[in-house]
Amino acid sequence: MLRPSLLLSGSALLGLLSWLCLSGECGWLASLRKGRGAVPEVASAPAQSVQVTAFADEPDPELLLRQQAQLQAQVRQLEQRSQAHQLLAQRGIPLSTQAGERFHLNRVYLARLAQFLEQEPGNAQLYLQRAQYFWDRLQSDPLALPEPEQAAVVDHLMRRALQDLDIAIALDPYLPEAYLLKARIQHEYFGELQQALATLSPLDRIAYRNPQLHLLRSRIWAEQGHLESAFDVSHLAIELAKQNQSSADLFDAYVHRGLMWASICDFNLAVQDFSRAIEVQPQQAEGYYHRGMARAYQGEDRAGAAADLGRAVTLWQAAGRGSPELLEYVEAVRMELLR
Repeated sequence: MLRPSLLLSGSALLGLLSWLCLSGECGWLASLRKGRGAVPEVASAPAQSVQVTAFADEPDPELLLRQQAQLQAQVRQLEQRSQAHQLLAQRGIPLSTQAGERFHLNRVYLARLAQFLEQEPGNAQLYLQRAQYFWDRLQSDPLALPEPEQAAVVDHLMRRALQDLDIAIALDPYLPEAYLLKARIQHEYFGELQQALATLSPLDRIAYRNPQLHLLRSRIWAEQGHLESAFDVSHLAIELAKQNQSSADLFDAYVHRGLMWASICDFNLAVQDFSRAIEVQPQQAEGYYHRGMARAYQGEDRAGAAADLGRAVTLWQAAGRGSPELLEYVEAVRMELLR
């Protein structure tokens, strides 16, 4: 058996919770999760025409555009008086990465987006693109939390992202990506579970076959303790991801369901789901990490568990991801398994 100091933390339950918390993947135990997707490039001359399609009970599109222009003006005024905005203008928003390096928001990129928004204030995709950029910056390393002095600035950026998403949804109520990103920020950054569920509700009409809708809803319900409902919609997310042939969504769904099995100590089913995730995306370190930890708690295949953890560390290091604390912890567990 593994030493309690490394895995069990006094009891199997506390050890399990330590694993799930450190993983950065458990939606109901971690406040930040890994982001996915590259930052979209800004076209040199976006010429997408505006198609404002509203539900029957929504106001006139011209009224929405006028309100949006007023909101823009108010946001600019607030930014000019905001200490967070002053920090951004002076030196960007530095965030810590796993290697101790610092990076800044690309102000040239943001300035170009702002210019395009002035030219096309009714382009919902541009507002979504800016919000996605802010979110991706925060998610560059899911295990690197903002430094204390940066917290207010990051909070400002996340609220700014929500404002952009509200405008995008008002301009195009049939834009599922805007609803999904807004719900993720509400859930994963602000911890607003009920608000996130409310944000997802319109997608039942316009994007029911999107597996991300059901995966995010499953995470929120699991965090609320509604495991039966969470399992039901996770099964649906997996089936829809298969039908859509989306390997990224299928990987996330298998990992999420595996973590739910692990949370109720059914490690056999957890290992099966993590193995399915590895088959879908064999270059993702998280699949090996979670399967290795599940095998470690099973105690039946210590060599296999150590091999999985070693593979996870190798992939993280090759991709330049993973915090030093996580890598050190995983390596310590791996060495203990080999004794």
